[in-house]
Amino acid sequence: MAMSGDITDQIQNDLLNCKICLSRFIQPKMLPCAHTYCQGCLEKMVRSDRKVQCPECREEFDVRGGVSKLKTNFHINSLMDIIKSKENEKVVCSWCATAGLSEIAAVARCKTCLKCLCPPCKLTHGTANPRHVLEDLPGYVAGPCEAETKMQKMIYCQGHPGTLVDHLCNTCNSVICSSCSSHAHARHSKVSLANAGATARPTVMNLMERLKTDMQSLVQQEDDIVQAMEGMKATERSLMSMIESTLAEVINNLIKHGDTIKDTLSSYVREQEELYKVARDDIQLKIKKAKDTREFSQGVLGSGKMREIVCLRSVVEEQIDGLQAPRVPDDKKTRPSLTVNESLKSMLSHSNLFSLTFGEESAAKAVAVPAKSPQAYTPLPQPRQRAWNLHWFNTELGGDQYDPALTGVSVSNDGIIVVADEDNSLLKCFTDDGHLTATISLPDNNAHPCSVAIFDDTIACSSGNRLYMLDMDGTLLRKLFLRGYESVYPLAAYRDEYVAVSEGSMCSLSLYNSNGQVVDRVKPYGYEGGRFLFLAINSDEQFIVVDCGKKCILIFDRDGYIFTTCDQVTMNGVGQAICPYSICTDKDDNIMVTEWNRILLFWPNGNFREELLTVANGLHKPRVITVDNYNNLVVTQGNGFITIYQLDLS
Repeated sequence: MAMSGDITDQIQNDLLNCKICLSRFIQPKMLPCAHTYCQGCLEKMVRSDRKVQCPECREEFDVRGGVSKLKTNFHINSLMDIIKSKENEKVVCSWCATAGLSEIAAVARCKTCLKCLCPPCKLTHGTANPRHVLEDLPGYVAGPCEAETKMQKMIYCQGHPGTLVDHLCNTCNSVICSSCSSHAHARHSKVSLANAGATARPTVMNLMERLKTDMQSLVQQEDDIVQAMEGMKATERSLMSMIESTLAEVINNLIKHGDTIKDTLSSYVREQEELYKVARDDIQLKIKKAKDTREFSQGVLGSGKMREIVCLRSVVEEQIDGLQAPRVPDDKKTRPSLTVNESLKSMLSHSNLFSLTFGEESAAKAVAVPAKSPQAYTPLPQPRQRAWNLHWFNTELGGDQYDPALTGVSVSNDGIIVVADEDNSLLKCFTDDGHLTATISLPDNNAHPCSVAIFDDTIACSSGNRLYMLDMDGTLLRKLFLRGYESVYPLAAYRDEYVAVSEGSMCSLSLYNSNGQVVDRVKPYGYEGGRFLFLAINSDEQFIVVDCGKKCILIFDRDGYIFTTCDQVTMNGVGQAICPYSICTDKDDNIMVTEWNRILLFWPNGNFREELLTVANGLHKPRVITVDNYNNLVVTQGNGFITIYQLDLS
């Protein structure tokens, strides 16, 4: 027996519906205060300080581990399963069951007489009892089917609306009421509906069999389509697996070859180091013997004893003969060198490893153009190396509670690298060789530093919608509240004049001087949509901003005039969409932009230049970047390391 509709509605509204989205719970998560909400609804409410406030009791809870770590309300899940099973429980027609007919599923319920009705009984009951109120049962698609709608129109006389038909006119082949039978169809051949129904029943039954056959054919076609879809998905999974395994095999072979070369190189260098060490030890021993001989000889000469002086000559000569330097390996002849097969490298970079076709007759429509044959292959010119790895260091400290999450970086005038470690709530200061000079905590307990910029010997740091200004020793100078309700506010400094704050979905910038005063607000003229993220400022006071919403780079001046927008780059003749993240400029206003696993180089006017750095250069998920006073590129990486690259962008 189905549950009462009123009780079901009450349970759903009071217990099974989320108080945030007002819909049935999806992954119900319970806060420590015992209030339950959808996991997705709670995730949207998490603030930048990793806390969430209960909408009902207003109590705050730390969800640093993520909303998914909260307890699941299994009682709610169980109750939803019960309600679902009750809704899906089969309800049979009351009239058909009373008449001793086969059980037919009910689709409606009469609220007046509390009878459950199948489609034909629903039609008959509604016609015979026009004052009764019918409602569809849960799980039944609201509204009558097409056949029911047509039937409801046909059982009433077309000439006398509201009057039920009771005769069949054989002459007109139409159903009519008694009035039409006596007047308009008086001379026509007519039969009662009882006789007409008995005659029509076999024909209707045959038509129903044909309808059943046609329906089965459609069901079979549907099954064929489902199987074809599943086959297409299976083929996709198979081809994806083939692509991944092939790439893994090729990459692993290249890595193994590289590891073999590196091991050989290391073994050779160790052997040469041993030879140099032996030669150095021999030289040091000879130097000591010569020094001792000279000191002894000076003592003999000072004594004036002729016998010892005469004998000393042969002793010194013998010592001199033994001072011949040992054979030292020739550095120029023994120093290792590396030759890169540029032709093979270029072939691997620019040839098509895969060719994809669709269907048996579509080989000519391959997505990837087959690679040129080795005989016709012409190596492409190799780009000049523009960045060298100088050194790197780890920013993780012994007292860190979490792995470093480096979200901001800036370099002071005296070369101190200041990074924002958001998860550990610290500003960490290092020399360029990785020596820790200081750690700075923001004055508020719930402050997690996000972005950092240094100007006029002042450290500007954003945390949530607050902007902190501190001395280089960490002393708080002032705290400001920023416009809007963004989760992050990236910063960039222009000389020692001001710090620019990127204002996210407002697509604007606010400029603050060291006194905390707003000196200007800049918005690109006519630019709508998107969301501003990281930014840089070149020597001409042009703002280069990453729009993470539109996935493009935007260059505009202080008056809001837009010079360039760039959303794709062309490499080897192929256009590629970009997904920019962090951005910076060097002393010549060249622009560098990070992506997931590479850094792109642009000319000052925003035109793409080339790929500057990749994982082959030691990148590991590059995050925020800047350029120091020596024009070296400082890169924070996803593993908590900082790598410094020497640049030559001439």
